[in-house]
Amino acid sequence: MNSDNAQNLILAAKNGNPKAFSELYELYFVPVYRYIYFRVKHKEEAEDLVQAVFVKAYHAVAGYKDMGKSPLAYFYTIARNAVVDYWRKQKRVINLEDVEAEVRINPGINPASLAEERVELKRVLKALKKLTPEQEEVVTLKFINDLSNKQISELLGKSEDAVRQIQHRALERLRAMYYEQSI
Repeated sequence: MNSDNAQNLILAAKNGNPKAFSELYELYFVPVYRYIYFRVKHKEEAEDLVQAVFVKAYHAVAGYKDMGKSPLAYFYTIARNAVVDYWRKQKRVINLEDVEAEVRINPGINPASLAEERVELKRVLKALKKLTPEQEEVVTLKFINDLSNKQISELLGKSEDAVRQIQHRALERLRAMYYEQSI
């Protein structure tokens, strides 16, 4: 769906059309879920937070103001705030072992390759945690949520050039850590 259609949907939802909001839910559920899951690392908690995000968006959509950004930015902003609130309430750090526990073992998979994948996943997640919060967010939005630099710039309120610089620095830092084996 192009951004004009999404913009029309959010404006229709703002005007009280529940079907339009339902379509927005279907359109944005997966990207919002990915964004949240990558940050909380627990399926059930991510599902609860996603539902809370859409409930909050539904109740707040009447006050939506078209700022020239994609409606997805509206949902990501609510999701980002929900994740911040979640961690503030949890007062705990992300445990990388929890992420490994989420990996389902496929009986047809080679145990050695599964072990290698787990080690690699742990290294990548550990490296991401060494980035600045801004770099981690840009990398997550770009490579996990498949957003364009334009969408990321709208979401973060930065220019596309700034997003490219943050992404470039993050990737350089990840590359250096990877080759230095410091992760």
